[in-house]
Amino acid sequence: MNNKVSTYKRVIGVTGNHNALDHDWDEFMRDYSPHGYSKSLTMAGHMPIIIPLQEDLALAEQYVAKLDGLVFTGGQDVSPLLYSREPSPKLQSVYPPRDRWERALFEAATKKNIPILAICRGFQLINILLNGTVYQDLSEYPIGQANAVQHIQNWSRMHFPHHSIQLEKESIISNLFDNPKTLLINTYHHQVIEDLSPLLKATAWANDGVIESYEVDKSKSTYNILGVQWHPEMMTDNIEDNMLPIFEWFNNF
Repeated sequence: MNNKVSTYKRVIGVTGNHNALDHDWDEFMRDYSPHGYSKSLTMAGHMPIIIPLQEDLALAEQYVAKLDGLVFTGGQDVSPLLYSREPSPKLQSVYPPRDRWERALFEAATKKNIPILAICRGFQLINILLNGTVYQDLSEYPIGQANAVQHIQNWSRMHFPHHSIQLEKESIISNLFDNPKTLLINTYHHQVIEDLSPLLKATAWANDGVIESYEVDKSKSTYNILGVQWHPEMMTDNIEDNMLPIFEWFNNF
């Protein structure tokens, strides 16, 4: 028997998802989170707690009261009704109950001012909740073909980097990787930021100008938020281009 007791640095919440296994029968609905999030947080020395979707939004404050940080994960498109837009023809699956629950979690987390890591869908959601907008599909993003970057790679190859990004010097994301000029990332998203929230500042960009990372503008807010458009949780086992420092960011609080 292994009697060694592990000491975790932080209790970090991970937003869960909710769907049917193969059909829409209620008895086959499930709460889940992809393993990469909890695995990466554990590797970074934290204790991850997966938070299931709840209809009672008042529970958000009780969950957050037990947390030292919170990760908003990837998943469905955010409903455009949340940012006063009608759905475009290329909008993909949305799940309004998740939008409502995660908005409640975000409000509770910012009220307590715990650090927030926003990944992919979470990256877009936080921008929207702070009065930003997104293009509902990459086809709406105004760029010439000469500068276009492929933002959807093969899902089974997500542990490999797919394109480069340019980093703002001395930003959070840059400092985590010892201030390189560029970083190699994976990518799997069909929506991108349109209008960035007034409370946020962009800190990394793809070659086509798509915003790939942001943080809070500290002259405008005391929130502690790091957002990335890619999926770092799928690159924390890599020998090269390892993304574990993103999850170690919580150690700063």
